[in-house]
Amino acid sequence: MTSFSWATRQLALVCALATAAIATYVAVDAELEHRKAATDARVAREYAGIAYLVGRQRQLVVDSRGGRSNERREADRLTRDIQLLLARLRARAEGAAAEEAAALGDRYAAASRASAIALRSASPALHRENVREAAAALEAVEAQAIDPLRETSSELVRGATGLTAALALILAASLARLRLYRRRDGDRADVEVARLRAAAMTDNLTGLGNHRSFHHDLLSEVRRRARTGSPFTLMAIDLDGLKQINDTQGHQAGDKYIRQISDCVRRATGEDGIVYRTGGDEFMVLLPGRRNWHGFALAQRVAELTRAASGRRAVSIGVTESIGTETQHLLIHEADVALYEAKRSKLTAVIYHPGLTSSAKTGEETPSHHQKALAAALARAVDAKAVGTRSHSETVSELCVAIGTYLGFDGDGVERLRLAGLLHDVGKIGVPDAILHKPAALAPDEEDQMREHVRVGHGILLSAELPVEAEWVLHHHERYDGTGYPAGLRADEIPLESRIIAVADAFEAMTGTRPYRDQLRHGEALAELACGAGTQFDEDCVSALAAVIDVTADPDSSSIVAA
Repeated sequence: MTSFSWATRQLALVCALATAAIATYVAVDAELEHRKAATDARVAREYAGIAYLVGRQRQLVVDSRGGRSNERREADRLTRDIQLLLARLRARAEGAAAEEAAALGDRYAAASRASAIALRSASPALHRENVREAAAALEAVEAQAIDPLRETSSELVRGATGLTAALALILAASLARLRLYRRRDGDRADVEVARLRAAAMTDNLTGLGNHRSFHHDLLSEVRRRARTGSPFTLMAIDLDGLKQINDTQGHQAGDKYIRQISDCVRRATGEDGIVYRTGGDEFMVLLPGRRNWHGFALAQRVAELTRAASGRRAVSIGVTESIGTETQHLLIHEADVALYEAKRSKLTAVIYHPGLTSSAKTGEETPSHHQKALAAALARAVDAKAVGTRSHSETVSELCVAIGTYLGFDGDGVERLRLAGLLHDVGKIGVPDAILHKPAALAPDEEDQMREHVRVGHGILLSAELPVEAEWVLHHHERYDGTGYPAGLRADEIPLESRIIAVADAFEAMTGTRPYRDQLRHGEALAELACGAGTQFDEDCVSALAAVIDVTADPDSSSIVAA
């Protein structure tokens, strides 16, 4: 009777557990199906944005690795729950025969160990989100846990305990599946957030970072600069001629032009920086760890690539470097000031310096006394280095002043032109003496080394905080027909001051004393310049020189007509 009462109570308990388990399983499965349907619907929407998720992939891998230890802990917890359930059932069977109870306990222990092993084996499949593999592993859990119980002698106990263990494992499997889908839901939600965030930070037309992305990254860089002292440089780029293209060819042509220029800027920048499109015709480039002269050199590459792609001068560029005390808004202002000066002066690029703010507004920027003294010393050093060119720089400077005055330059413009003429060959300090002193024609590799003097001089003037004069010196060997160096500029793309220096330099070279040829008289030199007008030289500059030169003067005497 006791055995029957115990069996009746046990059967009632099993039925109650079965009912609860089935209800729970149905509810869990319904939730899983609902979540799966919602997840599948999102997959279709998210597929279009998968290109934005490359950056997120690495983080997802880290998250997945972090989740494995959590999953193992969850599996261990479920195993302990199963062991507790079976232990309680074993305690209730104390009224049964001692031998059968002992055997049953051994079966429970074996089932518990088997379930723990099987659950651990199923865990990697869950982590890989391979549903079929996970389902097969969970079936193995049930089989390994229940099979040892089937050998018990009592039909009722065997059925009751087997069903209870099965229900417990079903619940464990359902919870595992639920965790799987919840984790997938969470990851997909993270993916959706990442996609939306990437879309909010990306310019739709070019694929570059947009205005929001730029300000976010610039603020981070300003904070890093304040924390570590590491420098960074900012470039502001403005597209020239976009409005004209939109007005004459339509906005589709304008969009194509924007994409073309953005690709050039991106290629020129490479790994050195990050490019953003912050407005219709405005770009910003952030150069972490770079100084302003790096930015200026990069600006020249940008200008060369965009000119080659578009067939015209395509950009104006302002460059500024953080010194660690600026806010992000002040840095943007400095870059804009330099950009404005570049457009005003028709230069490719200008580096910001403290004296530029007023000059950008008023058009005035007079070199300091210290800069003038430095320029004179450098010019004398260059003339002393090159045999047969003593006083060359001073003569070119005087000729530049005369031409500029004739063409209507104001006092400040004349003063800056004087300085640029004085320093036009300062880069020859970096040219080997064997090349400078060679009486014969230069070999191709020697010619390449000689041509580098314009870039060397450009760098020297930048370091002397003469960015405008540096630009003129850089381009004084360009030719009017576009076949010169270093950038192959043509016609009005060449700064007017560079064109003036080119004419003055050529005239002095022909009329000055050189060891490898006879000097020409002034009239002969002007005739040579006239032959090159429109191809090598600017016709207006040649005409201006002809107007201020005394063609009857001896080459060794003063050649400039007194005002």
